Amino acid sequence: MRPVVVFALCLALICASFAHAAEAGPAGEARSSKGEPVFIRVLLSAHLPRLTIGCDTGISVCEPDGTEFGWLIPPVTVAVRAAQITVNDVSSSFTGDILKLIPKQGGLLRFQNNSYRGALQLSLNAPGKVLLINIVELEDYLRGVVPAEIPALWPAEAVKAQAVAARTYAFQRACSRKSAPYDVTADVSDQLYLGVTREHPASDSAVAATARMVVVHGGQPIIAYYHACSGGHTRDGPHPYLVGVESPEDSPYDEWQLEFTLNELANILDASGFDVGSLRDIQTVSAPDVSDGYRVAFTGVRARVELTPSQVRNLLGRDKFRSPRFQIEPVVGEAEGLAELKHWMRTTLISAEDETEVKVRGCVVTSGRKALKLTGTHYVLSRVQTVEKVRFVGGGYGHGLGMSQYGAKYMAEQGSDWREIIHHYYTGVEIVDLREVGRMPAF
Repeated sequence: MRPVVVFALCLALICASFAHAAEAGPAGEARSSKGEPVFIRVLLSAHLPRLTIGCDTGISVCEPDGTEFGWLIPPVTVAVRAAQITVNDVSSSFTGDILKLIPKQGGLLRFQNNSYRGALQLSLNAPGKVLLINIVELEDYLRGVVPAEIPALWPAEAVKAQAVAARTYAFQRACSRKSAPYDVTADVSDQLYLGVTREHPASDSAVAATARMVVVHGGQPIIAYYHACSGGHTRDGPHPYLVGVESPEDSPYDEWQLEFTLNELANILDASGFDVGSLRDIQTVSAPDVSDGYRVAFTGVRARVELTPSQVRNLLGRDKFRSPRFQIEPVVGEAEGLAELKHWMRTTLISAEDETEVKVRGCVVTSGRKALKLTGTHYVLSRVQTVEKVRFVGGGYGHGLGMSQYGAKYMAEQGSDWREIIHHYYTGVEIVDLREVGRMPAF
């Protein structure tokens, strides 16, 4: 059989397998594969007008149904011309609405210094922009995700728990986004995916040891959120399996703090569309309608805005403001100025001799050693405490929902296996082979 036929057949099998795994059934249901591999569609790029694809073998160029146009010698240039995708090498060119690139002889495709298993699908995104999607078997996808999300050489049971959480997250997304052009992104919007470049034998072993295992609640795959560390306790989430639990862990992010001046906060709020003016007060207010139980109220001279802890984190920068678990502390300074002394005040008199605004009224001022009887309003140079900055003191890194990776590490070090870790962080769930999930309602 000629190579062109072999690779056309391979692509047809890929498409058929993926369609079987995610197509809508007669009752608007998604189906999981019973015997064939499940494929995942990973968005690699969406905003480039032109890109280059490499490979260590030749590249077959195919239509979506697997029909091969021909093949190219890499590197291959991809561009948009006349509202269609064009791919070409030094001597040949192919054009279509949707094109698939499949490496010959088991090669690996390359994009931006990363290598990828499976196929690359090309289509038009916004005018003049290329939508680049990696169609890859789910277990191979995990080989590029797990070591990017957790250190591969951490305790094996923690890495296995990560593999199960990552598989469940991707599988749930594949079921819920079947009408979308892709299932997951390759960045932290979903899960960090670095392809073959990041694969490691230890994490490969964890993926293989938990092959096809997913977490379900009520027969449906859960949105298996996870984060670096919780600061001692995970947060309640919007689903019944996301219940906050104690999370013993030892991480470099157990405690952190950030300081902002009132002017800095006012400018950040203004740049984000919250025109509150000069800030006068920042405090937490009870909010039973949100999972954290409170909002942060920013009160300015022009307006007041209330934000959830997660919104505050997004506003102030997710990398520096590491989690939505924090407390607010004022940073108080002293300023000198004229202060009016009332008859009930006791204060340290610094100097009033050189002041021109002195009005007489009955008043007692204590200067530390002697009391002076005054007969009027007396202005003195005094030190006044003012709020100069606001300090946010928090713990943990990440959104705090679901599994804590440092918590999983700690539990594994104490002898827990991956199943115990999963059941600790996700409430009321079961762990099953994804082939047993069967027909699931569309999300």
